[in-house]
Amino acid sequence: MEAIPVPLSDRPNPVDNLRTRTFFISRNRLDNDILKRGLDTLIREHWRKLGGRLVTSQETKQLEYHVPHMFEEGYVLFNWTSKIVENSIHDTEELSKLISPGQKIDLLPSMDEIDKLLRPSDWPYERKHEPPNSPLLYVHLTIFNDSTAVAISCPHTVADQSGLGNIVKAWLGLVEGRPPPAMIGYSDDVLASEESNIESFQKEDREGRMRVRNRWDQTLVVAGIVLDLVKNMKEESHVVFMPIQLVQSLRERITKTLADTYEVAPDISNGDVLTAVFTKLAQMHDESKRTIDLSQTINLRGRIPSLPKETCDGFIHNSVHYATSTFQYNPSTPLHDIALYNRKAINKALEESDIKSGVRALREVAQHGQVMLICEPFHKLYSASNWCGAWQGIDFSKAAKEPTENSGDGQELIVLGQSKAARTPGRNRIVIMCRTNEGFWCDFAAPLKAMPFIREHLASDPLLERL
Repeated sequence: MEAIPVPLSDRPNPVDNLRTRTFFISRNRLDNDILKRGLDTLIREHWRKLGGRLVTSQETKQLEYHVPHMFEEGYVLFNWTSKIVENSIHDTEELSKLISPGQKIDLLPSMDEIDKLLRPSDWPYERKHEPPNSPLLYVHLTIFNDSTAVAISCPHTVADQSGLGNIVKAWLGLVEGRPPPAMIGYSDDVLASEESNIESFQKEDREGRMRVRNRWDQTLVVAGIVLDLVKNMKEESHVVFMPIQLVQSLRERITKTLADTYEVAPDISNGDVLTAVFTKLAQMHDESKRTIDLSQTINLRGRIPSLPKETCDGFIHNSVHYATSTFQYNPSTPLHDIALYNRKAINKALEESDIKSGVRALREVAQHGQVMLICEPFHKLYSASNWCGAWQGIDFSKAAKEPTENSGDGQELIVLGQSKAARTPGRNRIVIMCRTNEGFWCDFAAPLKAMPFIREHLASDPLLERL
């Protein structure tokens, strides 16, 4: 048995306990056997680490992979189940709404509802729920007569969403007859070389960024979050569809405003626009002035020497860095300001020195066992993650069992998912799950008292001209 330590970058709290649940909805009736054989081949002959087990070392008390030198007959490489539904995906109301949104912002069924429909109820929701000797990957196919939903549960310690995307691309490549790239980081701590040195790191002020806090500061941050939950116990969540035309219109409007206001303004992305919109919607019930720490997850693949573009398709593990903007907020704060704050923070976070400091900070947070919270005492936190880039190049149609009415009609893959513990509130983050030619699917939640304000605003201002 080969024992491979889990690097610090893969085990900060709560990442070490999370299982990410991801749902790929393809408008094809996929071949269960072809897909199962492809995943078996990927693990058995190429990326063997995916057939290992996560265990706690008796010596170090830290997580490590146990990978057999040989996969004996009867050894479970992954958990695989499937279900055939002899009707259209449109006959399930919640799924029909998701895959056929309208032409305006739409509050769709929540991820909890989708999870109940497409994830087997006996799957472990978190790593702490796993039965002994659990495989890393759980896969379930719900095969309709015109579509297939591929559900995958993977420990966050094993892969971030870009890493999961690389797993799926390598898997589907084998289905098409293409060998996968070499696995990067099989036994190496790839991000260790990206840390800043101790001297420069200790001198740097990381207030408002990912950092290790003293016990008092950490207590104050947690207390602020708990107080907010006590004041607003209940929340409502939705998958929110944002039409591409609306996002592009907002982007053009914001870009013009910034160009008219500043001599030099950075280019604003669709992600900046979405982050600004949902930051405002999430605060809509609160009329008070406050300081917000707005963080954004950044994928380091192709941006650091240890993960160049040429080889990063073979890296599945966590490779993230965080940008943070801190600003004063009140209900009149304009969208363009929030988008600008977010873009400036991302541009700074992409600097080499900032990446090195951020990698070291995250690893120190993991070493100290602190919960990952990018927030200062007496501030409000909000975070954004954008998964859209993770799914580029994924095409399940090569695994289609037979042509369907949807084959070749331009229908695109829709990807949904969640990576949080059970009963964890979702009001402090937005996840931009995927993009198609129609728009963006986002996982959003807000306190229950905020939802009437949100619905009223969307009804009276569908183009968000007054947001």
